[in-house]
Amino acid sequence: MSSDASPDNFLHMKIAFCSDISQFHLDRLRDRSWSQQFLGSAWATCLYERKAELGIELVSGDIALQKVKSGEWLASEVHVVQEMDARHGLELCRRGAIPSIIMMLESPLIAYRSVDRLMRCNVKFKHCIGPKPIFEGIPALQKAQHWRLSFPSFWLEEIPAPQPWESRKNAVLVAANKYWRGKGWAHVRNTRDALRVLRHGLRKRLSQTYQSCWKLQLHDARIDLLHVLGLQNKIEVYGRGWDDISNLPANQAAKINDIQTALRGLCDDKHKLLSQYKFTIAYENTAYPGYITEKVIDAIVSASIPVYLGAPDICEQLPIETFIDARTFTSPESLAEHMDNLTESEADAMLEAGRRFLRSPQSKRYSYEGFGEWVVALVRDEIP
Repeated sequence: MSSDASPDNFLHMKIAFCSDISQFHLDRLRDRSWSQQFLGSAWATCLYERKAELGIELVSGDIALQKVKSGEWLASEVHVVQEMDARHGLELCRRGAIPSIIMMLESPLIAYRSVDRLMRCNVKFKHCIGPKPIFEGIPALQKAQHWRLSFPSFWLEEIPAPQPWESRKNAVLVAANKYWRGKGWAHVRNTRDALRVLRHGLRKRLSQTYQSCWKLQLHDARIDLLHVLGLQNKIEVYGRGWDDISNLPANQAAKINDIQTALRGLCDDKHKLLSQYKFTIAYENTAYPGYITEKVIDAIVSASIPVYLGAPDICEQLPIETFIDARTFTSPESLAEHMDNLTESEADAMLEAGRRFLRSPQSKRYSYEGFGEWVVALVRDEIP
């Protein structure tokens, strides 16, 4: 804790959570049923619910900016916690607010424009949460305290009970049909479409962030594994967009067409669903160092064995015995064969390793409650 900090300083500490996602504005994340629609956002809901207990005032960035402009709040009393280059947060900082935390929960392959804009930003946040190589490359953030992302994805009281191994189905993927490359010229219908394709293409060509990330994309590897398992009737796929695969290259679209019977539509309760399967395909969108999302954590929480491909430094955050490391297999066929041959005793050992991890102190930050508490501790300079 900093030398000038005292419990009285923390009463009603003003925190503005700033995001450019419009669905997070107007304090909408107060509502659990609303935040559950948006991956990783319910840590803010937890802070809204516990603000009296924690001695804080939390508002969305748009509301904080209104309060500062009206004179109801002094900007110098507001601690800014923001996602990447959120405009309300940067405006609050320009007016004198305290730049406390900047975080990156989105893939750098998708959020490359936010990274590029931050390269030109001179706001010096005290803490950065997310892929270290990204933030260390931004001049204003090089001297910040850098923290690994512990992607929050579950409520502590909602961890499902493990299901008997022999009663489970084989494998599942819960992910939207997103692809690293846009639809391109084949889908241009008018001048507006053409201008959009040209604009996006130019931005990507000129973006050092995008150019460094696109070669790390894992969408193709994910589809390759889906194809192998789907042809064997050993996987079910949930998520948005699989009913329209026009965004995929022809060769990958053909693979999805081959396994149409595996597509199941939307998922209502992800953790409950995953608990019904032996394996969860937990492939990230990109193999970027330090970028580990909810995919592998959701599987462990649901007592389903994660089949992981993504951050090369995954073992610095999760015990190797809690997941199947897809990097160690020469092909999707050899990986599928390993899954087939895994014995129940081997599976039990992996599932128990996952439960041990969930009982450990380091796992708490992956929960909404733990992540929210961590954010407040960082704002208060209570370095954990």
